[in-house]
Amino acid sequence: MSLKSRLISLLIILFVGMASAEWTEEPMTDIAGEGEAEGLMAGYYGSDAGSSPETMGLLGGSDSFGAPGPSGAGEAYYSLEAPPSSGAEVQQYSISGHEPSTVFYGGQSTSYSTYSSMFGGVNSLWIMGAWSWSQYATCPLGAYLQLLAYSSGGGSTTFYEIYESGRVEVDSYGFWPGYSSISFYANEPGRHILLFIANNQPSNAIIVDVSSGGWPPGPGPSPSPSYARVTVRSSWLSGYTVTVDDAITYNDVSDGRLDGIVSFTVPGNQYHSVKITSPGYMRSYYRFFRSGYAYTLAM
Repeated sequence: MSLKSRLISLLIILFVGMASAEWTEEPMTDIAGEGEAEGLMAGYYGSDAGSSPETMGLLGGSDSFGAPGPSGAGEAYYSLEAPPSSGAEVQQYSISGHEPSTVFYGGQSTSYSTYSSMFGGVNSLWIMGAWSWSQYATCPLGAYLQLLAYSSGGGSTTFYEIYESGRVEVDSYGFWPGYSSISFYANEPGRHILLFIANNQPSNAIIVDVSSGGWPPGPGPSPSPSYARVTVRSSWLSGYTVTVDDAITYNDVSDGRLDGIVSFTVPGNQYHSVKITSPGYMRSYYRFFRSGYAYTLAM
């Protein structure tokens, strides 16, 4: 093949791949049992990890939501115990010495210092974890989350909670200048969208997806698994490699078939990077994978 033909082939590969790659998400209908689930995740954690997916991310008895932290454990954004009562709904929060190591927003992550240098001074709303902040979390019904709001001037604030049914609840608070913390109670299953307006300026919105059933579960169906299933599928590219979190590698022939399909599992309710590489082709994605969901990347 001439050099010109090779260049044309590479351009076709790049054009087709960039134009048609698309993610889909749907609940898993063939959920594995606990024993099988641990086997599915062994490739991600390593057979000598010493911890199952259910225990890797537990902080204070809560499921892991967010991404692997500095210690390798997952972040927990909710608690099943009510926060201590202090008499005031809104508390002043001192950021000095309590800066998060990572903030998650818009499907990406960055350091707190980088984020504050780009967006410092604007009204913002976060879900606060032990070492990170996020603008998305999932939790069981009846859980508590700690929200952190920033308003440079503070003062009278209008707070909105939009339920999945379309119902809107509006509350008025007095925010402190700078950071204020407020508790959120997951009182209803479904998606909750929250934001505030202070000094005639809106904050960003945060999303909390509340699952029904609470924890621990009562009689009935078992809780959703702690992993997500991912399938990369291509009708035009074969023999490619998929690298997850720059650590775990899969390839098109992992299942013994050169068919353009790669399937694997990742710890759920966390952000992961997925990179697809082949000679002359490379695409990288960074997104949130919900536990109990199946994701397909069609290229």
